Amino acid sequence: MKRIISILLLVLLFAACVPTPEVDAVKQKDTNVLIDTVKKEEEERIVMQEQTGEAVPTPTPVKELVPERFTCDFTTNDGAKIEGDVRIRVLTDGVFPMLRVERRSVTDAERLTLAKRLLHTEDLYIYQDVLDRRSVEDMIRGLMDEPTFEQYRKDYGMSTATEEDYEDFLAYRREQLAYWQEYYRNIPTDGSAMPFQQWDGAAPTGETTFLQIVTESEGRTNIGFQPSVTVLRDGSSRVMGYTEPQSDREKNATASGFNMTGKPGVERIEPEDYDIIHDGATVTPRTAADAVLPIFDGIVDLCVDDIYWSNNADTDGEGAGVVGTYGYLVRLTPIYDGSIAPYINDYGVHPDREEKELQYAPEWDYESVIAAVSTEGRLLSLSWYGTSKVTETIAESTPLLPFDEIMRLFEQQMNRQLYGSGAKVQITGVKLGLFRIREKNSMETGLMVPAWIFGGTYYGADGTHRELSPLCVINAIDGSIIDAHKGY
Repeated sequence: MKRIISILLLVLLFAACVPTPEVDAVKQKDTNVLIDTVKKEEEERIVMQEQTGEAVPTPTPVKELVPERFTCDFTTNDGAKIEGDVRIRVLTDGVFPMLRVERRSVTDAERLTLAKRLLHTEDLYIYQDVLDRRSVEDMIRGLMDEPTFEQYRKDYGMSTATEEDYEDFLAYRREQLAYWQEYYRNIPTDGSAMPFQQWDGAAPTGETTFLQIVTESEGRTNIGFQPSVTVLRDGSSRVMGYTEPQSDREKNATASGFNMTGKPGVERIEPEDYDIIHDGATVTPRTAADAVLPIFDGIVDLCVDDIYWSNNADTDGEGAGVVGTYGYLVRLTPIYDGSIAPYINDYGVHPDREEKELQYAPEWDYESVIAAVSTEGRLLSLSWYGTSKVTETIAESTPLLPFDEIMRLFEQQMNRQLYGSGAKVQITGVKLGLFRIREKNSMETGLMVPAWIFGGTYYGADGTHRELSPLCVINAIDGSIIDAHKGY
């Protein structure tokens, strides 16, 4: 308890100071200190119980510790305006745990199950562009003409390559040569379509970064004119995706397009309105969510974080602002021990410059599923990102800073973050949920900790505006500012 009080005093002292805009408030934290703080609090409760002989009281539910709404209306030291009046969404019915998580790979069986559910069939095939015999002959000739070590270093931009690198390169070419020779032997000579290889749920390997899975065993239909599942290699930021046929602009409704929520015509639907059919639709938002959730049964424990009434308009380029179709955007996020991790549209893996050993680490998104659902309740498209698994429950209950301190820290961060912008920010959402911070010097493990996540719309002095999701993230235990992009 003494340690918690000390942290609170430090936070109060820090918050009372005028922030220095030039100083970045986000630093890589020593997560061991955070763990020790939480464990110390739990240990002291147990010792107190042993000394008094009384039962350890049940922790107060978090919802009873914070107000129902977040309201603010203030101006930063140099004139930026921040205002808002929104309901606070506490993403647990009890208390928040602290958990250790690590990146996990999806199994072949899980991928296969998901694809079968999405494509509604037991027989699945790996789509390939159909090649004629002459095209394959040209590839085989090229692969048989192996470069020398000197040519490899010069022509392939590998000036620092070793003999071992060269041998690995040749081994890969020979694997490709064997594949295309076998492919060539199987090309029908009567002009009929080349059959596709049946898919067993495996992720792509080697130089292949993704596979497109279809229901037709032959290349009779272009990939854009049939439903397909995209499977990414292990370690990719996106795990799997699904799209309906994308042959018509009116129906070209990808989940990523619907997920651009800061554009005209898009509105967030309040949870209390999930059973009300939105204007322009024939099903409710809850029905739209029910078109997605069962797909992941038995694979990952998900729940609805947000539902939007959205559209497939681009935000730039030739089709900017052109709406082809409206529908529901459903965002699903994982549940950990009864607590929810809110949707975060960022990677959470960007290393500091000094972390040179991590600069080529694979991305690890905050786990989520985004889906576009038609006005009639049909799944149009989805993407699954950032899988993880719990490896340890560090604490079943974590201490939280008082809400007044969070407000003070939020104002302080806005002074830093908006310094010199002359902007206005409208707060659009405030959530208190589990947030993954990565452990120091690791891209494969992290801690799930309670955090305040603020969303807002930024209105620049030049007339531009954009959605900031998140605008600000504050660790609810120690008050430190978290950078969602860096992951700490």
